[in-house]
Amino acid sequence: MKGAFVIRDIDQELWREFKAACAHYDISIRATLIRHIQNIVNDYRIYKSGFTSMELTKPKGRKK
Repeated sequence: MKGAFVIRDIDQELWREFKAACAHYDISIRATLIRHIQNIVNDYRIYKSGFTSMELTKPKGRKK
């Protein structure tokens, strides 16, 4: 996958703090953004499939 993207109009103070946080946790900015994109898409796919968050987290009862 090749592509270059530019995100404009990010608050400079927020961007500086984000870069500092990524450095603190020793994670890359690119990997962090890609992981967030994946999480959003996964949540969207779950939503499209018709499941609710309660169905995904509700524990199954034991049969007696």
